[in-house]
Amino acid sequence: MTEFVKPAYLFFVLIFVVPGVVGGVLAANRARNFMVWSILCAVFPVFLLVIYFHKPLREVEGKFWKCRSCGEFLKWREDVCKYCGEPRKG
Repeated sequence: MTEFVKPAYLFFVLIFVVPGVVGGVLAANRARNFMVWSILCAVFPVFLLVIYFHKPLREVEGKFWKCRSCGEFLKWREDVCKYCGEPRKG
């Protein structure tokens, strides 16, 4: 017969691995170090909120673009800056 997943393994995966991977992906989307943020989020899951609300370091193709006029980062799908009205560069 097949064995079920032991509760200790499931606990380890849900508490450490899932937040670590999610934090790493969020960090990579914001041009930050995947490994550092994965470890931080795995050990301290509250860092998921920190990286979620953090602005990117630079433009990330397909994720964020920086307004030429005011310097704010905006999501890639927005064509006009919501702060100053400047259109995205061609």
